[in-house]
Amino acid sequence: MKKSVNLYFDKECPFCNYYANYNLVKTNHNLNLYNAREYPQKIKLLREKGFDINNGIIIEVDEKIFQGSDAIKQLNQLSTKEVKVLNTKFFSAFLYPFIKSFRKVVLFILNKNSHIK
Repeated sequence: MKKSVNLYFDKECPFCNYYANYNLVKTNHNLNLYNAREYPQKIKLLREKGFDINNGIIIEVDEKIFQGSDAIKQLNQLSTKEVKVLNTKFFSAFLYPFIKSFRKVVLFILNKNSHIK
């Protein structure tokens, strides 16, 4: 059964943009991509529920919300090709936080604001 998946990400971040557009979830499910910078009202509602886009990508699946490495794991499980490393504690504890920090560095170099309001 096809699921409706809403993915909120930072389109100005090259990594986030690549991942969102490459994601293989769209093959089996209805994947809706939302640039967080263009949907401030939705981002505000997510923030009120305790999910801050500045702490990582956010997805909604079956009225459940996931963020950061948990969102990546959920997308990976819905994908047509599951990547094993994305389901590991190593990814959650080290790789994802590193990528998140590196995102800020890259956006700084690109003269972009890493904080989304």
